[in-house]
Amino acid sequence: MSFLTSSRSSLFIIALSSLLTACGGGDSSAPSPQTPNSSVTTPGDNNTPEETPEQKFWVEGYAVKGAVNGGLISIWHHETDAMTSTMDSNWVKIGDTVRTNENGGFRISVPEAYSAEPLKVILQSDTETLMRCDAQPSCKTPSGVSISFGEWFWPGNNLELKSLVVPSNANEGVVLTPLVTLAFEKFLKSSDHSVSRFTELLRDQEEHFGLGAGALLKKPMDLAAADLSSIQAQDLKTALLNIAFLSLVDGQEWQTLGDVLGAAKEVSEPNGDLPLSAGENLDLSVELLTVAAIVQADLLWDVLKGAGVKDAVMDNTLASLEQTLGSTMPTAPPAPEPVPDPTPEPAPEPMPEPEPAPEPEPTPEPEPTPEPTPEPEPTPEPEPAPTPEPQPEPTPEPITGYATMSWSAPATRVNGESLAMGEIDRYIVKYGTEQNVEDRTNEVTVEDGQAMEYQVAGLTEGTWYFAMKTVDTNGLESDWSVSASKTISR
Repeated sequence: MSFLTSSRSSLFIIALSSLLTACGGGDSSAPSPQTPNSSVTTPGDNNTPEETPEQKFWVEGYAVKGAVNGGLISIWHHETDAMTSTMDSNWVKIGDTVRTNENGGFRISVPEAYSAEPLKVILQSDTETLMRCDAQPSCKTPSGVSISFGEWFWPGNNLELKSLVVPSNANEGVVLTPLVTLAFEKFLKSSDHSVSRFTELLRDQEEHFGLGAGALLKKPMDLAAADLSSIQAQDLKTALLNIAFLSLVDGQEWQTLGDVLGAAKEVSEPNGDLPLSAGENLDLSVELLTVAAIVQADLLWDVLKGAGVKDAVMDNTLASLEQTLGSTMPTAPPAPEPVPDPTPEPAPEPMPEPEPAPEPEPTPEPEPTPEPTPEPEPTPEPEPAPTPEPQPEPTPEPITGYATMSWSAPATRVNGESLAMGEIDRYIVKYGTEQNVEDRTNEVTVEDGQAMEYQVAGLTEGTWYFAMKTVDTNGLESDWSVSASKTISR
């Protein structure tokens, strides 16, 4: 399995992987797995209610992030308001509300009067809603309890997944996922309220994350399913990007999947697009979600192989995710074309000055008697010019630089026991130009055990190597970490 060699991407993946590992793990207080409710209206059920003259159209679809069971599905009609050009408000609920089944499927009726109009389909969670954990190493409940992969848990009351449908044109099922929801939020800001505009925004979202055309319209894959032998690389990449949202629930900044989606809506640019780059603060962005998807691919590798996913599919998926990650890196703007110097205008030729009138010739005076010519003095021999002393070559100024190290605090000890932040006393950093950590002579202690960043200054020209170890409050030291390096040059 290959990963990017870019230093920013590699450190980014390592930092996020450490964060996700610290968020996971077993929990002795974890509740017993909850059982999904299968008595809901779903696509393909034979016991759906009879159609009535007022309900002649049916909308079917799936809500998967992993599979959402018992989610409330409702249909909404938009009432046009001449005072506003967007669709943020004036939605009116029509028809009944149904719940999704344990596969995330649903089937809901729509009155014939609305069959040709674009309608909002929304999934909302309540106390009866469950979600299957499809992230590794575990999923966090709103109360901070860790749930194992494949188990069901309550996602909180603030989960909303949205999409758009025209019942009379609904040849394919409605898809409710985080990526489709973000495209719908962008649609709400648009002045064009047509279905074709929503389809166009879905395609923009696919290009944003490096997905093929139509990837967000296909039935989403539940990676907690037992058999994934038929999954293709494009479907696996879409599923991993949707899982990335759930994997960011850390119980600190974001308590639920709904919190992550809300944050994505807040940081979206005025046109509704997520920022490409995460920046120095690792903000929610295409870059952060893609890195989280790569980390999940690594953590789920054995699980996916056990479910029948082929090695070639995994390799192609990782290559595509890495390509998407590379597209989020900032590029230098092109140099401006030089502005040509203006062609100078020729100076006007000067007007000829009039010739002066000739002066009268003076009367010649008599020539004086010439004095005798003096004897010439001998010319002294010239002294040789002194040889100039060579100028000393200027001594080049020494080059100095610095390196800023950042890390995530370890969550476990070497023996697998948990390690709380309060148990960390300090860090020891060892650095030098020697590749072998034991040969390095420079050592500094970071006294603040809560610190996650440190800057080493005064580095001369060359390649410097850095490694660090953790010391707990009992004085126990970890092994040296893997070395990182930075080159100082002119």
